[in-house]
Formats: sequence, C-alpha cells, structure tokens
Amino acid sequence: MEVVCNKCGYVINRDKYINGQLIEEYKNIYGTHCSNCKKIVEPLKKYSLNSEKELDIEILRNEMREKLKKKIQGEKKCQ
Repeated sequence: MEVVCNKCGYVINRDKYINGQLIEEYKNIYGTHCSNCKKIVEPLKKYSLNSEKELDIEILRNEMREKLKKKIQGEKKCQ
C-alpha cells in the first residue's frame, strides 16, 4: 500500500514482491508519520473495528430482549 504525505508528497511504500506475489507490509489503519517531514498522515478510510464490536453488542442485546420478553410473557400467562 502506498501512503502519500499530504504536506510534502513523499510516498511511503513498504510492499514487497516475493515469488511474484505482492506482500503488503503496511496498512495505514491508524495513521502514520511521514519520514520526510515528520507530519501525521491520516488513514484514508476509517476501519470499523469498533463498529464490529458494537454490532456484536447489539446482537447480544437483542437476544437478551427476546429472552426477557418470553420470560415476562410466560409469567403473565401463569398468573
């Protein structure tokens, strides 16, 4: 992956070709410092590591809601 500094235009590329296959050594997930001008290069896109966790939490919440609904409805029928 090529990372281009917005300020000085310096290109950071640490990819290698091994046996004809491209091996990406670096992905700009969190941002990086330009080795030429020392400024921060922001990532191109936001990675959804937190949103995946939030999705898992929301799935668990929905499962608990359904279990509680069934439990509450079951208690009402018995009374």
